[in-house]
Amino acid sequence: MKGCLFHLWHPWAKHRIMRKTRAVYILFALILLGLLAFFSWKYVSSEKVSSSSLPLVKITFPDDAGPVVRDVWTEDCNVRIYDATGWSVYSSTYAKLEGRGHSTSDKPKKPYNIKLDKQESFFGLPARDRWVLLANFFDHSLMRNALGQEIARQTSLAPTTPQGRFVRVVVGEENQGLYYMSERVLDMVDDETVLLEFDAYALNEDEYTFRTHSGLPVSVRKPKKLSTPLFEAVQELVNRADANPINHIDFDTFADYYLVEELCQNAELNGPRSCFMYFLPDGRLAVGPVWDFDLAFISVGVDQGNDLRPLRKAHMPGVRLLTADSLYNRQTLWYDRLLQDSSFVAHVKGRWQQLKPRFEGLTTYMDSLDNLIRPVAILDQQQWNHLEPARFDTCTTYPSAFATLKATYQERLVKLDSLVMNLP
Repeated sequence: MKGCLFHLWHPWAKHRIMRKTRAVYILFALILLGLLAFFSWKYVSSEKVSSSSLPLVKITFPDDAGPVVRDVWTEDCNVRIYDATGWSVYSSTYAKLEGRGHSTSDKPKKPYNIKLDKQESFFGLPARDRWVLLANFFDHSLMRNALGQEIARQTSLAPTTPQGRFVRVVVGEENQGLYYMSERVLDMVDDETVLLEFDAYALNEDEYTFRTHSGLPVSVRKPKKLSTPLFEAVQELVNRADANPINHIDFDTFADYYLVEELCQNAELNGPRSCFMYFLPDGRLAVGPVWDFDLAFISVGVDQGNDLRPLRKAHMPGVRLLTADSLYNRQTLWYDRLLQDSSFVAHVKGRWQQLKPRFEGLTTYMDSLDNLIRPVAILDQQQWNHLEPARFDTCTTYPSAFATLKATYQERLVKLDSLVMNLP
């Protein structure tokens, strides 16, 4: 025992203990410095803004930038993105922005396309260098696009359905309210896949466009460049499907797409507007990605040119009224013939019975969105409502618009069950 005490208190022993203690302190300091370096990298900078339930996107345009317009990129924009806790997760002075949309592009609350200087992942979303900021100006509930995408994710359309998150947006020093930051349609299929858009607007905008023998407007959105033989082959394959769709389509995606668009009461297919298809490796056409639910979940008029009209104009001559009791898209795209084929109708009914329980569970998802966005959504409505109060909605406040959306969705579930199961 004395020997042990002697060795413990001997000056040499105390010196060795001090050296070990110093080594522990040095190791601790190195670990601490490593953690600080990691978090400095993770959060890009120490800049922080006040926390919120929602992330924040701050945009500053160059001093010499002109008005933001559709299809014209403004370069050298300062874009900073913060997570919901207020920490900066992205900052660049080399981003590019442009206006987007057709009917929404000239509205006071602007939608944007963003091109970053490199691919980045935000808020659990896939890494992308191109993002869309949807203003949802026509939608007083501000969640139709998010809900439409979530409905599609319950189906075979899920692999090509864009993901997104609600964010607050500030441009310069001006608050712009609540936006939906989403992936682009073009990023939902790989670069080797031929992606088609059926949209009358696209005939005047894209390089590779044509009309099918039945008159449907088609634009090849991917790949960006086509040889003449490949473009001719695409036209031939699409026209084969146009002549006899039942033998040239993927049953699951076509059935699910029909059900999703009907459940959402989305009449844009009548245009057609924003309808996408892509070729599978075996040459069949699949539908997707879904896009554009701005005017969904409402009763609406369709005029003789297949343009949508607000409910207040549905009494005008030549305008066909669509309500929760209607099938919105029975005569759109190739569904006029597909729904006359007994095998396809049976597939639609079978898919509806499989998917209906999933659709019924989405009211909980709607409630979670409401809890997330309500404070910002009310401020957004107060900021923008007076600039075009009617729009297509019958409700002009966020609380009433959300309540109406939820009630409309629940009513449509019941009525669509009868409409689908009674298809001849």
